[in-house]
Amino acid sequence: MAGLADTHFEYSPEARAQADLKFTYVVTCQIYGVQKGEGKPEAADIALLMQRNEALRIAYIDVVESVKNGKPSTEYYSKLVKADIHGKDKEIYSVKLPGNPKLGEGKPENQNHAVIFTRGNAVQTIDMNQDNYFEEALKMRNLLEEFSQNHGKFRPSILGVREHVFTGSVSSLASFMSNQETSFVTLGQRVLSNPLKVRMHYGHPDVFDRIFHITRGGISKASRIINISEDIFAGFNSTLRQG
Repeated sequence: MAGLADTHFEYSPEARAQADLKFTYVVTCQIYGVQKGEGKPEAADIALLMQRNEALRIAYIDVVESVKNGKPSTEYYSKLVKADIHGKDKEIYSVKLPGNPKLGEGKPENQNHAVIFTRGNAVQTIDMNQDNYFEEALKMRNLLEEFSQNHGKFRPSILGVREHVFTGSVSSLASFMSNQETSFVTLGQRVLSNPLKVRMHYGHPDVFDRIFHITRGGISKASRIINISEDIFAGFNSTLRQG
């Protein structure tokens, strides 16, 4: 069955093009440019993934060192690339940044610099240690319909989705962390939501109303000192702004 599906997949460029119009992956890896410049195997792995997946886009921070007026100068660019027909990186967008984008923790800045490269009305954020199932993907159509429903005074701006950490089998510590995520996210957060009505959103792999959040401070905080939890920022931010 898998072989038959793969064969049909290769012979349906129109279907693949239609899917690309509806859905894209944006994977944000801040240090991809550095890794590529140093010839590290991690960069080669990312390039291979782009070659095998036409819809995959990589967002990274490009640091350009130069000399201006006899003084060293450093410029930062937020870039989005994909693989061309020859398997080389093809730059899609390059946005010059006013300075070093890493104002706070690494993870929220990764999301902040890449969210401008997303498209559509909804965006789902997911960590690299999480996985999904085909059956879960079938639910996405109905899940997105929740954005059109009024469950109170306002329409929802964040939809909670169950988290599945597939790296739990790596080690005993990873297993503990996986169970902790299941307890805190899948069980604890749902109780906070219903019946307690005090859930402030966890962060991933929840689905965001993209237009709502990018016009109201983003989905991650950009501060280093105020607090260290980037995951609940969007919930507080959304609630304070009537989401």
